[in-house]
Amino acid sequence: MEKKINTILSVLLPTLFLFACTSNDNTEQFLQLLEKAPSEPETIDEIIQHPKGMLADMTYEQDMDEIMEVIKTHMPPIKKEVDAEYLEDWWRAYHSLFAEDYPDPSPIFTEKTFEPFHHPGIEEERYIFKEQINVLVLLDVSGSMGTEVDGKPMIDIAKSSIQEFISQLPEDANVGLRVYGHEGAKTGATVEESCRSTELVYRIQPFEKEVFRSELERYQPVGYTPLALSLEEAREDFKEYPGEANTNLIYVVSDGLETCGKDPVATAEFLSNSNIQPIINVIGFNVDNQSQVQLQEISEAGKGTYTSAGDEEELNEVFHQAEEIFRLWKNWQSRTKEEAASHRDEQYKLVNEFNDKWREANDNERINIFYAINELRSSGYITDEAHSFFATKRSDRFEHYSLLKENQSTDLIEKINKNYLEIIEEVDESFKQNTGRGSKQIEDEYSLEVR
Repeated sequence: MEKKINTILSVLLPTLFLFACTSNDNTEQFLQLLEKAPSEPETIDEIIQHPKGMLADMTYEQDMDEIMEVIKTHMPPIKKEVDAEYLEDWWRAYHSLFAEDYPDPSPIFTEKTFEPFHHPGIEEERYIFKEQINVLVLLDVSGSMGTEVDGKPMIDIAKSSIQEFISQLPEDANVGLRVYGHEGAKTGATVEESCRSTELVYRIQPFEKEVFRSELERYQPVGYTPLALSLEEAREDFKEYPGEANTNLIYVVSDGLETCGKDPVATAEFLSNSNIQPIINVIGFNVDNQSQVQLQEISEAGKGTYTSAGDEEELNEVFHQAEEIFRLWKNWQSRTKEEAASHRDEQYKLVNEFNDKWREANDNERINIFYAINELRSSGYITDEAHSFFATKRSDRFEHYSLLKENQSTDLIEKINKNYLEIIEEVDESFKQNTGRGSKQIEDEYSLEVR
């Protein structure tokens, strides 16, 4: 710095000597100001770090006398032709008097992340689904579902619980109903015919309460239990909803074993690994130990869960827990996107505030410099040539500062938008991972569990 000042002095002193005999000999004040004045800032950071000038925050209209007094105290007059280097130094010192306090944009952008959804009542388990949920209920209407529990047929209890469960699903969820075992001796069917009795009675589609109820109430328990065949047919039921773009859920409601000689466990495993990638959840209703073992194996093969219900109250509780998961999922989805949008909008607001404050500082600096140099020329304090030089410097400075502000704002908006879109994409990717079959860890972590 000392070497630089010495160089400046060697250049300026001959010129300053020309004005030393005038009544306004402020050489010492000028050199002190010049020593403190940094180089003309070129970047946002340099502008922010530039010391605030002693004339900052003033307005020429209100503070003209004070502004001119400060200028003439620190800046020597230019009454004769001087070289470009002297004009550059005079401008640097002059500009430093007016330098405003510019806002710092660096704190504006903060990266937003989203909190993965998890069921608060189940440790280590998260339930995140894709946008479209499709639920297929496989209802056992074999003869044993006519058994009464607390004086009420199990089939009636199951129907009531299913209707309530489906009614509480998200409005945009598709639902379907497949029944099996609804043909038997009472309907004139042979064993072979009963073991082929599985039917999609409400195709997977938006829920229509009365139509669904009507189909559900039509069937009474009469036949055998072709559970494996029903799982096979479920693949066809979901053909329009590949797992890559949908969350497909199967709820099997049954009171017992497969009775038609097929292997429902192997079928569940095959179905789970097919392109529809369903999560197969099994609700065992008033089952014995042997039946519970098989039903549990089906749910494990289907990467879902098994839940046992002994009576109507327990069955309702099972479905209520499933409803809660769906409600929490919808709340999480909405909340996450709302929080991301709110974070984005708040940062938009900060960018606008930055723009306004920067523009105000830049305009104030420009106006004060403009009127001051005009007054200096009008009063003969500086020459026309010097005025022209400083007017060009003033315009260049203003345009450069404006461009820096625009570029900074554009960069911030791009970062804010990019972060917002990344959050949305991460949410969608979580949906995809949830029903992916890439690893056992993902299966364990994201499987839909109802306890």
